[in-house]
Amino acid sequence: MPNVSILTAVTRPDLLPRLYSSIASQQIDWEWIVQLDGEAIEWRPGPGDCGFVEDDRRVWLERNAKPLGSGTTRNLALIRATGDLVLCVDDDDLLYPDSLGGLCAALAAWPQCFGAWGRTDLLTEGDADPAAAPGRPPEVFKAWPAPGVIQPGTIGAYFERIGEFPVHVGAVMWRRSHLVAVGGYGALPRSVDTNPFLAAEALFPVCYVDTPVYRYRLHGGQMSSTPDYQRVKDGVHAFTFERARELRRLLGSETGHPPDRR
Repeated sequence: MPNVSILTAVTRPDLLPRLYSSIASQQIDWEWIVQLDGEAIEWRPGPGDCGFVEDDRRVWLERNAKPLGSGTTRNLALIRATGDLVLCVDDDDLLYPDSLGGLCAALAAWPQCFGAWGRTDLLTEGDADPAAAPGRPPEVFKAWPAPGVIQPGTIGAYFERIGEFPVHVGAVMWRRSHLVAVGGYGALPRSVDTNPFLAAEALFPVCYVDTPVYRYRLHGGQMSSTPDYQRVKDGVHAFTFERARELRRLLGSETGHPPDRR
């Protein structure tokens, strides 16, 4: 059984070859669970573009019966995952070479943590070698001030107070047990990975590793830049904060952390 299941909900299959190259650079025991959604449901890999789908037995491709959206598609991939650890990578982003080994080591060192995450750098269109470590200093997209264990509720409180989420959730390696326990990915029009992260973070510590893990691609077709995506932002964030507060209030004592009685 693989140690790490990498999940990808796919709507842009043309980007998969470069993502596969970055996954193949990982020096850990992995499987890649690819779940096709939207227009990608009709895509059929040809020998010239995605031969790895047929050639690499660590790659498991499945297509939805109909378009289901990001959260449901990720959950269908999660259902198929067999690893004890899970990381979800978007189809338009990339991993640094051998970056997941550090997250595995952190989770082994801190068994009390539900997950581990590392630094995310920006990847802009035109980068010559996006799968490799950058030749020039990267522009950091998301990071935490110091490595180590972060106590429950710390990140959620920071996000609610400052209005800026300091975690790129694609760089989070979960314990599968904890991701399943908080219900998997959210049935929401956005922030489907932020929602379970803050739910788990309300109850359990998480650890940060100050090494580059993930490259977040900025491009013209980005869903997060669309008006519809921005329009629902406040409502989704308010619901996510409410869920985290209620979990901490109701269940905090069960995890060894005092319930929030505010």
